[in-house]
Amino acid sequence: MSFSMKLAGVVAGLTLLAGQASAETTLRYSNWLPQGHVILENAINPFIEEVQEKTEGRISIETLPKVIGTVPGQYDVAVDGLADIAFIIMGYTPGRFPLSEVVELPFVGNDPEAISIAYWRVYHEQLEKYGEFKGVKLLSLSVAAPSHIVTRNAPVEEFSDLAGLKMRNPIASFIPAAEAMGTVPINKPISEVYELASSGVVDGAFAPLDSQKSFKLMDVLPYMTIVEGGLFSPGLALVMNLESWNALSPEDQQIVMMAAGEKMGGRIGAGYAAADKVARTEMEAKDGAIVQMASPELMAALHEKLDFVRQAWIEKAREAGVENPGAIADALRDTVGLLQE
Repeated sequence: MSFSMKLAGVVAGLTLLAGQASAETTLRYSNWLPQGHVILENAINPFIEEVQEKTEGRISIETLPKVIGTVPGQYDVAVDGLADIAFIIMGYTPGRFPLSEVVELPFVGNDPEAISIAYWRVYHEQLEKYGEFKGVKLLSLSVAAPSHIVTRNAPVEEFSDLAGLKMRNPIASFIPAAEAMGTVPINKPISEVYELASSGVVDGAFAPLDSQKSFKLMDVLPYMTIVEGGLFSPGLALVMNLESWNALSPEDQQIVMMAAGEKMGGRIGAGYAAADKVARTEMEAKDGAIVQMASPELMAALHEKLDFVRQAWIEKAREAGVENPGAIADALRDTVGLLQE
């Protein structure tokens, strides 16, 4: 073999190796969830492992040791490419995802797994075309567990018991509802509620069962009234920088979506459902704590007082150009109902 032929073979080999190296991609995930959190352990870490395994190492996802930017600013972190992947709570940026607030309407459902799966399906069937998630690739949608009424001094048994209570409220879309219930909404992170309740700054909170355990709230808010269908379920999303997404091969994009999408949403919801069950058992066994279902009379009053929330969302969606938004809200509720059966 001539020297020129040997040289050509070496060059071809180096070119092949270079091509293989360039096909390996490391994506950066901006993590703000604490170690052991149900979302991280049940959904995001398994997603990362599955993507790396199914792509045979072509894609690895690095969990950054420190969150990039602020928690409310995670969407912009992904849009601007400061990180490739980010997890967001949509209620932290009020007004940015008005159509997706459909999942935060009152009385959507009891099971966060069913709500998360239904949310993903209805969004893609009926809302995706309106392009709400601009500048990112939407990888998954889900919800946290439905929120109920927890109080410091006495259980809420009648609608009038809510009058004047200072209640921690976690999402902007529920503020009008909280006010319609006669309460004074206090917008503070869940991490501050224990101190606020123990010092009497708040009289209670709209919170899921899981928070009663994970944030030790049952020690200072020992009374819980469970609302059938939940008062709201905060909407969550996993998003990816659009340029980073477009740089992946179609094959790897498909693998990523198979690991994310409805599968991830279901995992997040199932994790919350399991955590709620454990928290309820612990709270029911705790001396001095009371867990009770809202009475039919209280439920009737809540439905009457909060009917405007659904109507307000319908008007907002209609102004945004959505055709027949009432049918979309019905489709979400009906899909949740079918999945809960």
